[in-house]
Amino acid sequence: MKRSALLCVLTLLLGFTAGLLLNFSQLGGRGLLAPGAAATAAPSTVLHSPQTAAASADRDSNAPLLGAGNAVLAALKRDDIQALSALVDPERGVTFTPYSTVDPHSDLTFSPDQLSQAGANGTRYVWGYTQGKGDAITMTLPEYLDAYVFNIDYTQAPIIGVNSVLSSGNSLENVEDAYPNDRFLEYYFPGQDPEVGGLDWCALKLVFSDADQTGNYLLVGVIHSEWTI
Repeated sequence: MKRSALLCVLTLLLGFTAGLLLNFSQLGGRGLLAPGAAATAAPSTVLHSPQTAAASADRDSNAPLLGAGNAVLAALKRDDIQALSALVDPERGVTFTPYSTVDPHSDLTFSPDQLSQAGANGTRYVWGYTQGKGDAITMTLPEYLDAYVFNIDYTQAPIIGVNSVLSSGNSLENVEDAYPNDRFLEYYFPGQDPEVGGLDWCALKLVFSDADQTGNYLLVGVIHSEWTI
């Protein structure tokens, strides 16, 4: 009898211990990080406004890049092409892409001096071709900036992507292939019109070089994105 009672007690203790271990493992799967997991972060980040605690931390870690983006947006908002020119990489210049897909053979590239001159001389350039119709996009630099760069106030963009493409249409998104050693910000406005199923979204990507790895980011690419048919 004593031996049977002892076996019953041991069986109950083993069952209780197993239950505790099972509950602990399930809790850990839902709410605990493995040691060192927090140190491994994805290279792309999406920052939402208003800031959450996580977004605030991401902003701090990307502060130099976001500061460079803010400077470019501020110059665009003021229509200050001289200030914009001063933010361009002097060796590589800045390339303008009207529809998501970067094409180094057809996209126009301006050095800082060329950009400054284009803002004042009234020259009309062929920036590419409209999606669908295929008409030439023939505009002065200020006209192009109004239509295919600062078409909306991107300083108020509700979502900012850091090395992250937030939406795409029928045009190929190849920013990472076209600028493999650079970083980019995407300022994104989600679609608002329910009649078109949210297809009225738009985005502006600003691509920056940091050749000396000092956080001195210089503008090398400006990419306009919207839904295309």
